[in-house]
Amino acid sequence: SANKEQVIERWKAAAKDRLGLKLETSELINDLPLFLDDLAEALRSAAGQWPEMSGARKHGRNRMRRGIDIGALSEEMTLVGEIVLELIDEGEMSVPAEEVRQLFQVMGRGVATSVRAYAALRDREIVEQATQHYSFIAHEIRGPLHVARLTVAMLSIEQEPRRQKYFERLDKAIAQAAQLIDDSIVHAHLSGNPRVSAQPVAILELVDIVCAEIEDQAQAKNIAIARDVEALQIEADQRLLLSAVRNLMSNAVKFSSEGGRVTLRARALEDRVLFEVEDACGGMPDDLPSKLFQPFVQENADRSGFGLGLLIVKQAVEAHHGSVRVVNRPNEGCTFVLDLPIRYVDLDGEGNS
Repeated sequence: SANKEQVIERWKAAAKDRLGLKLETSELINDLPLFLDDLAEALRSAAGQWPEMSGARKHGRNRMRRGIDIGALSEEMTLVGEIVLELIDEGEMSVPAEEVRQLFQVMGRGVATSVRAYAALRDREIVEQATQHYSFIAHEIRGPLHVARLTVAMLSIEQEPRRQKYFERLDKAIAQAAQLIDDSIVHAHLSGNPRVSAQPVAILELVDIVCAEIEDQAQAKNIAIARDVEALQIEADQRLLLSAVRNLMSNAVKFSSEGGRVTLRARALEDRVLFEVEDACGGMPDDLPSKLFQPFVQENADRSGFGLGLLIVKQAVEAHHGSVRVVNRPNEGCTFVLDLPIRYVDLDGEGNS
């Protein structure tokens, strides 16, 4: 429309003069036309019904990718409002008085949306860089730890029972160190609005993998693993979902009484999938469920570990726009419930790559 072109032309000149943006015209304009479409849509909508601000969101991300300062982004988005107001004052743009307030409310939301999108992408890239660094370090550490475990296993052969227990303790300590490294890497990755690589995941196959991985841990405590799983398929990041279910099952075995039973269920509920992990831990104090998904929280003082497992579960599930909760069964155990959408929806509009 003519009004849109007027805003864009004035904005181009002002952005170069006032903000010192030195970009080609196409790069300078970027997604501004989409933002103006957002404003027009808002004026056509009923009061209080806001558009999604896709143009503002894309503009913020593109400015981040081009290295524009976040302060300059905020100024250039605010500049749009100033230019619209100038055109209204000059009579070049006709906006009914009752719509002016709504217009500027939407522009304020647009600025906030653009800045949030910029910050989210920046934070994501910072975390990804840190995760790559941590992953490299972890890989270098895992090698010596693996050698240490093999050495302990060889030294423990044919040792007298009195000394055998010391080798077992050493092996357990090395295994805990390796697990802590792995958990820390996953936690670092999940802390920064991670990209979810959603793909079809067969629940039965995922459960088979998890149960195979914890089989030795369960046998060591004589714990029976029961499964009640429907033949479902879910759109999810298999790596993240596997990590969440594995952590819940490992915790269930770890905290259940010896000779107990751990049950894993998976079922469809309308457009969602529910995973339930039921353990035989004997229940927990009434005030503990609200604290469980915080870092470094233990269920009891005598339970080892740094407590990152449940935080990782929460982060992985929330990355899929799902939720996790715990149902306490006093004197029996606990049931952890993962509630996930069957189809993953990319709310950030970034795609799954």
